[in-house]
Amino acid sequence: MTTRDRTCRHPGCSNKAAAADIDHVHPYDQGGATACTNLCCLCRRHHRLKTHAPGWRFTMTPDGTLTVTTPGGITRSTTPTGLLDTHAAAGPSRWPGIAIDPADDPPPF
Repeated sequence: MTTRDRTCRHPGCSNKAAAADIDHVHPYDQGGATACTNLCCLCRRHHRLKTHAPGWRFTMTPDGTLTVTTPGGITRSTTPTGLLDTHAAAGPSRWPGIAIDPADDPPPF
């Protein structure tokens, strides 16, 4: 998780993932899976907010996009910064100077 997320996934937070909690987006005790599609890094402050503050809603899509909805209905989303789509529709590399071979196998090699 820390490699994928790099920072706390709460929108606007830049606390390092190495010091964050790995949190079940859909709570484990309510049937949430312990899988990459249901885990994200949240700093202790935002983990407590998600777990204990009423009215906050957190959801995550299979591609790792986390959506946070405030009690007032404001919605913000974050995507994992640690992911690099090496097969993005034969488009240019997101890293300048690095050519991506679309015929190359995706990780884990």
